[in-house]
Amino acid sequence: MLLNRNEQLKQLQDNFEALTSKIHFIFGRKYIGKTALVTSFLKNKESIFISLNDMSSNLLFSSMADEIIRHFSIFNSNQNFSTFEDVLTLLEKQNIQNRLIVVIEDFQNILKVDKTALDILLYSWKKRLSKKNIYLIVTSSVLFKGNYLDNIKKYSTITFLNNLRFNTINNIVKNLSKLDQLCLYTLLGTSPKYLKYYNKNMNLAENIYAIFLSSNSYLSNLGIDILKAEIQDIGTYCSILYAISLGKTKIGDIATFLNVKSTYLTRYIQKLLDMMIIVKQTPINSDEKSSKFGRYLIQDNALNFWFYYIYPNKASIQKEDLTVITKKIQEDFMNKTVQESYKRYIKEYINNYKRETFGYEPINIGSWWDNNGNVIDIVAYDKKTITFVLVLWQDEDMAKISYGRLKVISEKVETTLQKKYIIVSKNSFLNSKIGI
Repeated sequence: MLLNRNEQLKQLQDNFEALTSKIHFIFGRKYIGKTALVTSFLKNKESIFISLNDMSSNLLFSSMADEIIRHFSIFNSNQNFSTFEDVLTLLEKQNIQNRLIVVIEDFQNILKVDKTALDILLYSWKKRLSKKNIYLIVTSSVLFKGNYLDNIKKYSTITFLNNLRFNTINNIVKNLSKLDQLCLYTLLGTSPKYLKYYNKNMNLAENIYAIFLSSNSYLSNLGIDILKAEIQDIGTYCSILYAISLGKTKIGDIATFLNVKSTYLTRYIQKLLDMMIIVKQTPINSDEKSSKFGRYLIQDNALNFWFYYIYPNKASIQKEDLTVITKKIQEDFMNKTVQESYKRYIKEYINNYKRETFGYEPINIGSWWDNNGNVIDIVAYDKKTITFVLVLWQDEDMAKISYGRLKVISEKVETTLQKKYIIVSKNSFLNSKIGI
């Protein structure tokens, strides 16, 4: 069952029902659900599904051609398919009467063996394939470089798959308390691929052991598996993600932690951005490219958990010495890690329900911070009003003190708009229907 992707399914169906041929690019990091989305859409429809693994160019293009040959029942095909262009030419030659969906999954694997593959695809589409009765769907776990995204926007549909909403947890693991949902969200995020490993008949500690720590655990190598799918030398990338999981979110702080120059990290950071593993955030109304206050966050909660707890203790885990990691999880999972994911969730919720939260539709919404440690979790405004939001893990008893601090920090944000303030406490989360 596909959950919480109705908008994306409708987009796919609308393109399928269009009178003209369509090309559709779907981007999303590994394990976010691209395959589940596409295969759900393909049910009861005529399609060719080409899934690409890492292999030599000759084998790669031959296997692609085999899918086309099999679908059209082509006999006596002795052609040698050694290039991507050969494969597309084979498709172009076929007589296509009914609407045909052609899916090329994990397009980034073609680019590993042929850097010109995207140019070839776009040229073939514009010149010949777009005249066929085809709906071409291309998925990728890596963003295309350069100006390609801007170019393909002109004549194609682009979908970026983001994390599923918090209520996915309640749809998969039924009848959990709000706090248990939050702990599970912190541990595994909202990916159905991860959530299926959670056993409701075990407590949280037992699940952590079964999923991450035991000798045959499901996600013991999660970070390594994700990086190795696209990168051979993963050492520096692992170190960067470990630093980010520890809260070193600015490039200068990461560089200091790793004892390297910031400029040395640039290409590694960019690769992680291209793989959609991390996201760059900047203060509201600042320029994303030039802001010196940019910070980087790991998008997937399960991956963040893995780099914070599992990665620095891999050697001990392999020796089945769990003393250090067990103590660390006991000490700060609830007091630190859950708090951080709670804030992330509240921000996501407010972004999804802006008008209900603020009483107006904001022109802009985001976080604000400066270089002196002053932070405002959410700032939103329209032409008349600006609202400052503080997300508290503490209960209402701290609200008055926090409200005063929020007002003081808000004075550092230059504005002539009418100011409003919102405090979200842990109790307001636990006692509300937020997320259900």
